[in-house]
Amino acid sequence: MDPIQEFAAFNGKTYAAATRRVYLAAAKKALKLLGQDLAEALSHQELRDLLRENLAQKRLPKSLKIGPFLAFLTSQIPQIPVEIPSYEPIRYLVLERIENETKSGGRTSIQKRRDLAMLAGLCASPQMGSPRHWPKKALTVTSQGGGYAVKLWERTVTTPCLALALLYWNTWRQRLDRPDQSRIYRKDWAYSDLLFPDSRGRVMKKWAMHDALRRLAIKGEERVVRLTPELVRQAFLQTAAPDQSKPLGLGGRDGGGDS
Repeated sequence: MDPIQEFAAFNGKTYAAATRRVYLAAAKKALKLLGQDLAEALSHQELRDLLRENLAQKRLPKSLKIGPFLAFLTSQIPQIPVEIPSYEPIRYLVLERIENETKSGGRTSIQKRRDLAMLAGLCASPQMGSPRHWPKKALTVTSQGGGYAVKLWERTVTTPCLALALLYWNTWRQRLDRPDQSRIYRKDWAYSDLLFPDSRGRVMKKWAMHDALRRLAIKGEERVVRLTPELVRQAFLQTAAPDQSKPLGLGGRDGGGDS
C-alpha cells in the first residue's frame, strides 16, 4: 500500500487546503525517517503501531504533526466485533441473595430493608441510573386481585423477589408519613422527597451501593469476578423485562427472573 496516497485521498475529515498540506508533509517526513520501503510493506495497524513506538521513544520529532495521520491509519483497521459476555451467573447470584435476605425470618433492620430495596431497584430499572437519586414517587404500590402491583418508574416489577423487597421498603416509607411514626424515626427521612435518603434526608453518598453489596455479602467468587453496582447494572441491562400487570401474591415463591 502507499499510505501517503491513501491519506491524501481520505475524506473522513475535512481540513482546509493549507492544513491538509501540513499534515501530508508531516506524514511524508515521518515515513521517510522510518524508511519508505518499510512503511509500504506494513499493514495499517503495523504502521500505526510503529509510528507510535517511535514517537514514544523520541525517534521522531515531537513537533511532527502526525496525529491526523495516525487517526487515519486507525480508521482503516478492521474492527473486531466485541463479544458480549453472558451475565446470567451474576443475575442468578444477585436475585438469589435478594430473595434469601428478603424472606429471612426475624427482625430486619431499616438499613437492611433499604439495601435490599436499592439493589432490587437497580436490578428492576437499570436504565434509570443510580437509585440514590430516585424520587419517592418513582415507586408505587397498589392493591390488585388479592395481591399487590409494584411499579417502578411506571413499569410493573415482574420478578417476585425484587417486587417484594420494594414492597417492604414502600411500606416503611409510608409509615413515616404518619405523624406518630415520624416522631419515632428521623424527621429528615420522613420529609425527604427521595426514595432512598440518607439519615439527613439527602442523597446518599456515592459508595452507598457498594456498601449495600458488601453488607449483603453479595461478593460472588472473588477470584473470578468482583461484583460492583455497575457490573450488576450491566447484567440486568442485558435482559429487557416485559411490562406485565400480574400482581404480587405473597403466598407463592418469590424467586426467579423475568422471561
